Amino acid sequence: MPAPCAPRVWAGAIVYLIALLGTWLLANESARPRAVLVLVASAMLAVVLWRRQNWISAFPSDATARTRVHRRRLFYLFGVTAAMLLVVAADLRYAAAPSETFGMAGILWIAGIALLLCSGFFGSHSLWGASCAPRLPRWPTWEMALLAVLFVLALLSRVWNLTNFPDNIYPDEIMTGTVATQSYLSPTTPPSVFSTLWSGIDLPALWFWFVAVFLKLGGTSLAMLRLPAALFGAATVVSLYALLRGTWGRHAAIAGSTIMAFSVSNIHYSRLALNNIVTQFFWATCFFFLLRALRSRRPSDWALAGLSAGLSEYFYYGTRLLPFILAMFMVFLLAVHWKHARQYAGGFLLLAGSYFVGFGPLLLHFIRNPNLYLGRGASLLIWSPHIPISFTDFHRAWKMIWPVLSENLLGISTHTSQDIIFYGPLLLPAESALLAVGVALLLWHWRHPAAFLILASGLGVLLVGGTLVAYPNSVPPLINHWTPAYPAFYVALAVPVGAWMTAGQSELEPRLRWILPVTVAIALLVLGWCNLYFYFHRYYADPETLKSKAYRSAQRNYEVRTAQSRYSASLGPNYKVFTVSQSSWPYDPVTTRYLVSEQKWDATDQSCDGTGVHNSGRQRSGIPLFPGKRAISTDDA
Repeated sequence: MPAPCAPRVWAGAIVYLIALLGTWLLANESARPRAVLVLVASAMLAVVLWRRQNWISAFPSDATARTRVHRRRLFYLFGVTAAMLLVVAADLRYAAAPSETFGMAGILWIAGIALLLCSGFFGSHSLWGASCAPRLPRWPTWEMALLAVLFVLALLSRVWNLTNFPDNIYPDEIMTGTVATQSYLSPTTPPSVFSTLWSGIDLPALWFWFVAVFLKLGGTSLAMLRLPAALFGAATVVSLYALLRGTWGRHAAIAGSTIMAFSVSNIHYSRLALNNIVTQFFWATCFFFLLRALRSRRPSDWALAGLSAGLSEYFYYGTRLLPFILAMFMVFLLAVHWKHARQYAGGFLLLAGSYFVGFGPLLLHFIRNPNLYLGRGASLLIWSPHIPISFTDFHRAWKMIWPVLSENLLGISTHTSQDIIFYGPLLLPAESALLAVGVALLLWHWRHPAAFLILASGLGVLLVGGTLVAYPNSVPPLINHWTPAYPAFYVALAVPVGAWMTAGQSELEPRLRWILPVTVAIALLVLGWCNLYFYFHRYYADPETLKSKAYRSAQRNYEVRTAQSRYSASLGPNYKVFTVSQSSWPYDPVTTRYLVSEQKWDATDQSCDGTGVHNSGRQRSGIPLFPGKRAISTDDA
């Protein structure tokens, strides 16, 4: 029955303002203890206010009933088994011919994936047709149109003027293009896509093959180099929307996806030629199908969840935490929801088998080179992971881990990232306040499988990738290590919005309920505008914000070399660049090649007589770029 004063609507707004006050106080070091108390108080008030949530059930209503056996089940089992045997054959083929770029191993791998999907959909329709899964709200036309608009806006914010935003051109971006070009555009025998490339980094080769395809289709340019990551970043909006809608409802889905579409940090990492941002797409997709599989019991959902997880192995190595998260999730289900989980033995096996199918021959490459899979992360650990067995050992571990973890927590809203890639906190203060409330609600409802999965993924990445793994000479927070946890962050941001909207709809009179969506829409538009304005008008890679001297020096070097390359490119392809003396920042022809094509460069010290003019046939140098360093010559014809 509607309440005349809608107490939970007003109380929710007050809780948010309290959390926002605590977030702002974090910026003042002397007031930080009080800020923590304020945030804890807001979290406790949120739990009191919204402790009872009508989230969509994680299990079907007939959880205790046995799935009926059908004689066509044999065809389904045969298809799944055949798919796994095809992938085994692909592994054996790759072992016999590891130099083939794709070859028969790739064909068998794709055939195995296709057969697994066909078997999963066949089994879903023939064996599990009568499902008692919780009914989700139907998809009205306006909601589908809204999701399409969100995707388009996310895409535009990630692909518009890729060459100039961000202004910095990072060496890792250029190295990505170099490895892709040398591996798949230049040689006569390209390496296998099931291997790893870039010595010392050892990223899966499939990512570089993708980059090479874009460079070949669109030409050698910085925009083409950055485009693959931008597309994956935009596509995550769809999978995140589906993930949120499946458990927390339509309102939470709209809020979380909108915040993600315009989030500064997400846009930034999506506009770089690095595959860090790719992982969020596969994790959000995997979690969506995994949670839907619990409700529907359909083999197709288990298969799609496992395939998404397995395919993620071909990109950023932060995804190597995912098998441990999925294993922890299964243990959680067996321990906390045994009555339901015992009926999912077949689903768990299909999830593992689908992970194996998606992993494909790359798994064999890691088996033959065991140090490549976890070796990089293990070599960068700041603490040897073990269970402390004494107070002294515990105190030593706490003294090492807590300073890093506290800096990471401040990096959510207050401290600038120190990864020399992104120069800003993870979220704006207004978003961070929502995060504090959302995490509290997820912790309170930890027994819900969706809440546990989100908490395990987010906290796991923050603890392992963000805290225990660090580069030499680096200082936390390193937000580039947090990208696999981005879906968890946006879910936590969306949960309190969904709770507030649900409470308001039950308390407000029908004639006043329009206030809720209008208020949320205005707030989301303001947040989106603030994010976009900050990134495209105020964002600057300021080296003075870096605490590491080595990183600060490197950023100054990047800044000057980027300025040189961009200036040279602005002159056009008809100019020729001469190096006329030694420079602290030598001319970078490789970077400049991605900004302008066919601009020639001559590394010689005799091309200038000290006046900045060099006569050579019909070309004349007469525009010194940096006095005493380089000169530019143009064709007078």
